[in-house]
Amino acid sequence: MIVDPIRSGGVVPESVKRSLLEYLNGYSVCMYCPGDLHKITKPNIKRLIQVDLPEFMGADVVRLVHGAREAFFTVFYALFKEHVLTRGDRAPVIVVDGNTHYSLELAAERSLLKIIETETSGYPLFKVGLEHYEEALESVVEEHGKPPLVTCITYPDGKYGNFPDNIKGIIKLAREHGSYTLINAAYSIGRMPVSLRDLEADFIVGSAHKSMACSGPLGVLGMREEAASLVLKRSVRHPSKEVELLGCTVRGLPAVCLIMVMPYLRRRVKEWERVVDLARYFYERAERELGLMLLGEKPHSHDLLHFETPAFYKISLKLRDRFFLYKELKKRGIIGVKPGITKRIKLSTYLLNREEVDYVLDSLREILELGEGD
Repeated sequence: MIVDPIRSGGVVPESVKRSLLEYLNGYSVCMYCPGDLHKITKPNIKRLIQVDLPEFMGADVVRLVHGAREAFFTVFYALFKEHVLTRGDRAPVIVVDGNTHYSLELAAERSLLKIIETETSGYPLFKVGLEHYEEALESVVEEHGKPPLVTCITYPDGKYGNFPDNIKGIIKLAREHGSYTLINAAYSIGRMPVSLRDLEADFIVGSAHKSMACSGPLGVLGMREEAASLVLKRSVRHPSKEVELLGCTVRGLPAVCLIMVMPYLRRRVKEWERVVDLARYFYERAERELGLMLLGEKPHSHDLLHFETPAFYKISLKLRDRFFLYKELKKRGIIGVKPGITKRIKLSTYLLNREEVDYVLDSLREILELGEGD
């Protein structure tokens, strides 16, 4: 039973796994390539890119990349060359929320961009809202006399499972300041309904191996048509190849896996309301019965749950064993709590049913009682 937030949404359905065996070899999708990965029809990557994913993500243009972080870099570096080096009309700066993922910041550093991070509401909610972005955007304009290149919004973040307050207002504010907008949806695309078109941003990024029931590494980059024209410029020497993608990206099994799981993904995102209800049931019982404290927004709206667990930490000190919680959960067939972590733990209830959630809660209670009794 997997309760790890970074793994729970990437479990490949059993019905698909056996069919993937013939694509284990290198370059397994390239036999009928016309010179562009995204135009291959056998297997039908072309349909995946031109029909299935644009509909699923609400994007005009979609490309496969090796992961969300590669998508961030692709966007940042392309826009840096266009707007900082060539036009000079944007500051070499991105604005990120205070809960952003480290890989997005690394992508910015690799693109020679400065990072301005918003404040959050702080402990214990760690919320990010319009006022935090407004302050950060204004600081960039004041210092550089130009808007930041990109404003990045995590939806939701991977630390607390928080959604930003008033995301459309944040996107509108960034646009008014002249900044592109990018949504990091690594924890939402594939788990819940998400549409770039509805959110009215320029770019949206998903992680197939994190939230789209897919083998990896594989990410998806969705774009508005106008924004895509700046990112997907073709090579002068090799006109069939898009420069920022280095021609072809995911040339094998992960791309085929995503083709095969698309019908399953369309069905499962319709269950999102039930997923959230179950996550709330879990954390409410965990707080009430086990003395855990949920960090992040309440009521919570995602399956990623971050708890303060002082009782388990106290037991680890008494036993002089930081790994006791991990070991006890593993004995009970529960995998995902990081080894050696007892002061704070992150869990996901994604893909679990009510009976399984009860089992996890009962196991935590049993371990707590066992530790307190020693």
